[in-house]
Amino acid sequence: MRGARPRTRYGGPAFGAALLLACALLAFPRPARAGNDLGLVVGQVEIVGSAVCVSYSAATPFTPRLEETLQNGMPATVTYEVGLWKRRPLWFDKPALAIRSERQVVYDPWSKAFRVRSGTAPVVNRSFATLDSLRQSLFTVSRLPLLGIAALDSMSVYYVSVRTTIRPVSPEDLSQIEDWLSGEGGTSGEQHTGIAEYLLGLTANLSGLGDRTAIAKSEAFKPSLLAMPR
Repeated sequence: MRGARPRTRYGGPAFGAALLLACALLAFPRPARAGNDLGLVVGQVEIVGSAVCVSYSAATPFTPRLEETLQNGMPATVTYEVGLWKRRPLWFDKPALAIRSERQVVYDPWSKAFRVRSGTAPVVNRSFATLDSLRQSLFTVSRLPLLGIAALDSMSVYYVSVRTTIRPVSPEDLSQIEDWLSGEGGTSGEQHTGIAEYLLGLTANLSGLGDRTAIAKSEAFKPSLLAMPR
């Protein structure tokens, strides 16, 4: 019939290309611009020795309620995802490097200190006497090495993205934290039972405290024009 509108053929090459484009958008989103309630800022990218390094910090990671629940003993996990991206005009930016780090935080009422656990091989355990010292350690990172300068195209344009997430530890993770605290400190059986009861009593505090997430990125740079730190 003349004048009839042609049917759209789903599954054809055009549809496949559109689907691929949509998937790519979901898989490789552009990092969000700086400006967030955590005060996350990515500093200047520098060359230290032969490595490309970045510094970043979050000025206001804790809300008043989160500070209160942390001091009352609620466990939490702080995660950083750092990405190095290569700019590609008229196409999606290409990820050149991705680094993910995670730290578990809990207030130990027996030692009256914040305990932080990070790494896997080896596991690193640290203690902080105050919330301010904990905040400084977790949310200020200076000159994190990314890649050797020789691994980058000297004339291409790159930038660094940083995503940080603070989330309450789920009730399923409490037994792991209990074993961590009791095993590291060599607590007695009585104290071990006390830790279990103490942590289980905190599960009610986990409700209503959602994840806090922020994303920021550095200024774009060319490796050939990077400055050495002063």
